[in-house]
Amino acid sequence: MAKTAFATGNALTKKLYEEKLFRDTVKETYFSKFMGEGADSLVQVNNSLTKDQGDNVKFGIRMRLSGTGVTSGQTLEGNEESLTSYDYSVSLEQYRHAVRDAGALDRQRAVFSIDTESESALKDWGAEKIDKLCFDALFAGPTKIFYKTSSGVLATGTAATAKSALTAADSKLTIPMLQHIRTWCLTGGNRSQTPLRPIKVDGKNHFVLLVHPDVAYDIKQDSTYAGYMQYAQERGKDNPLFTGSVAVVDGIVIHAHENAPIATDGGSGSIAWSQASVMGAQSLCWAWGQRPKLVAKNFDYDNEHGYSWGLIAGVGAPKFNSTIYGSVGVYLSRTNISG
Repeated sequence: MAKTAFATGNALTKKLYEEKLFRDTVKETYFSKFMGEGADSLVQVNNSLTKDQGDNVKFGIRMRLSGTGVTSGQTLEGNEESLTSYDYSVSLEQYRHAVRDAGALDRQRAVFSIDTESESALKDWGAEKIDKLCFDALFAGPTKIFYKTSSGVLATGTAATAKSALTAADSKLTIPMLQHIRTWCLTGGNRSQTPLRPIKVDGKNHFVLLVHPDVAYDIKQDSTYAGYMQYAQERGKDNPLFTGSVAVVDGIVIHAHENAPIATDGGSGSIAWSQASVMGAQSLCWAWGQRPKLVAKNFDYDNEHGYSWGLIAGVGAPKFNSTIYGSVGVYLSRTNISG
């Protein structure tokens, strides 16, 4: 009987292992649910430089059409509208980490496999690194920031203005605040800037609001939250956009993650606060140069074992005309549960 087998040294074995490592690493990242290669993804992914040389990737940013079109009796030819597009560049960077044991005797002493745990720890570090890069890019510097003043008025301003205006009683996330922000995102404030492009799920428009768990706690204390949730729309069971979400309010899918920035120096200097982000299509652009790679190396005549993990990639929040294109920031006070 003829049997097909893959020997350890088979070139395809290495390729399959690296593909599995890539898939496992990305699957464990929080942002994987938001990633896709199309321009309608929250995080658009480009793989072109995994096969070609270069250290910079250009993403196309397409604006909405603004024309009214034609009706019956009117000629369409000659009344076409041209596409308006911009480009946004992401530069690649190399990220690496490694672990190394002290020798064969130490591997013998351990009640677990140091080799296995070394690989596992590096893959965990890799997944967390990808997430940190995404969080850092998303929260780095939003150009439109919403916040609530002490009088309860929803305003926009700079990061410094928003932070200093926060109060413990009036600046927490509420249902009406969500509805207000969603309306602005759809209209761009009467197109004072380009409206965010929503993600369509089952024909309905959705944005994602990424908040800290303390902020998610606060909205659940809102007097209108419980009643609203009774009649809220059902989450898409098969769409990853809804996986792990806290709630869906008027088309805003709320996600909570501990990596959202927090501090305790808001208001006059003592208000616990957090930064949140409303994400639409192309909130982030992610470019791969080299997918995650795990390398084993022996030292001291094979006595010591070492493992390294690395990737080449880049991520950024796209801008045009000095304005962030796919997301808006929200500054909020919070119940200080996390510290």
